[in-house]
Amino acid sequence: MAGVYVLAHMLVRLPFSDVIAVDWVGETLYAQTLDWGQTPKYPPLPAWALWVVHQITGPGALSTLIVKYAALWGALVAYFFAARRVLAHDGWAVLATLSVLLLFQVAWNAHEGVTHTIFLTLAAPLTLLTVLRATASSSSVGRVWAYAGIGVVVAIGALSKQAYFAGLAALMFAMLMQPGYRRVLFSWYSLIAIAVVALLAGPHYVWALSSGFDFGGAASATLARPGSEGVAAQVLSGLWSSIRAPLLFLSPLIPLMLIIVPRSFAPATIAHPGTHGTTGADPVQLVRDTLLFGIAVLIVPVLVAGVAHYGERWMHPLMLLAPIYLVAAMRAARPSRRQIRALMWVILGLTLVALGWRLAGFVYPSQVTCGKCRLEVPYTDLADKVRDLGFSGGTILAGDEHIAGNLRTHFPMARVVALNYGYYDPPIRDAGSSDPGQCLIVWRGGERDATVVVPASALSYADLTGLPDDASVEAYRLPHGHAFLPDDYKTSQFAAVLMPGSGRCR
Repeated sequence: MAGVYVLAHMLVRLPFSDVIAVDWVGETLYAQTLDWGQTPKYPPLPAWALWVVHQITGPGALSTLIVKYAALWGALVAYFFAARRVLAHDGWAVLATLSVLLLFQVAWNAHEGVTHTIFLTLAAPLTLLTVLRATASSSSVGRVWAYAGIGVVVAIGALSKQAYFAGLAALMFAMLMQPGYRRVLFSWYSLIAIAVVALLAGPHYVWALSSGFDFGGAASATLARPGSEGVAAQVLSGLWSSIRAPLLFLSPLIPLMLIIVPRSFAPATIAHPGTHGTTGADPVQLVRDTLLFGIAVLIVPVLVAGVAHYGERWMHPLMLLAPIYLVAAMRAARPSRRQIRALMWVILGLTLVALGWRLAGFVYPSQVTCGKCRLEVPYTDLADKVRDLGFSGGTILAGDEHIAGNLRTHFPMARVVALNYGYYDPPIRDAGSSDPGQCLIVWRGGERDATVVVPASALSYADLTGLPDDASVEAYRLPHGHAFLPDDYKTSQFAAVLMPGSGRCR
């Protein structure tokens, strides 16, 4: 079922556009090199995965879809196995896994852009699964492998996004609540997991900490609420956000369950949805406590540091396991077969609606069906134009990451630099060569009173104060060609300068 789901979304996307989606353009740039880090703000796992796939397919939309949907497929499969260990029943585990498709951030946003978050979606259920496996291991050899597995999974989360540590902290606090899980947490075998994490993820964090990046300042800027004045206003905003963000993340799952199986939310059922494990090691209670500590992880920074805002799209590490607990509560409410069927039909119906809506965005792109419609921008035509201009290889200086990532798919042997990504500068190829190569500058816009204004940042990068006499300059207005719409229904404007290599642009 997971395979059918991800293949359906790939087939809705791939035939209609070869443009790389938002977020993945940056990772396509980073995948030019295999380093312990490209930007301190985000870990490198998506770029590493893309680099591996690029060795087989080359850069392009296909490679990003392979990486994204392999991670999403793995997340759904891991979710099922984790849910089966918690609920001890295949059918309820299937329902819990399919209920994830009633989370907007998974059912829609996961297909529209996210990069690091898709690996968080994989790491969250894998972490629970490996902990439950370690709890069940009885032999010494089995425990060694189980704790090594925990280390690998924690490294995956750590290399996905720093927010993973919030979910890991919530799970560890929840483990402290039951003696069976405390034994897992405080076993000397945990040293194996710590060693594996240090080996796999440690070098990246050493690199990130030595880069001088202000992690505290970046976090404060992200979590601040513009316009909140005064400590009281910030605290109230943060407390409200601590409730609002998880509820929005769990939508429309919770409203639909309230309509279809309202008894699932009876106070007694929510508090104690039945015993599903041995004394002192109840996995349902573990999931429940993980969610409660997840809320606490949100509230404590509000009270201590004045955090004023959380976005629902950040809740994956803290709330992604909630459908397992909600299905446990549903089972405790003894729903009728008709209610279960109704929920399954709703899941299927909304999944098909999401697929159809994405298809409509390609078949008839508009503000309603695809918003900014970035996947319709004619980067292939732009590549043809700069190829006609005479560019064959060297360095491309792009005005933004969308131009940079998408031109890299058409010039895979070129060195591509996004001028707005000043923290990532791939090494100059053949730096010792006497051949200066070519320098291509491409940016968005470019037509202004029949003149082309070259970005000052591009000239500075190439160590120039002005264009050389032998530079070729062009401006392009490219239509978004579409089978069902007029050729000129929408256009994009670009400008390009081609010149001999200079400075770092060679």
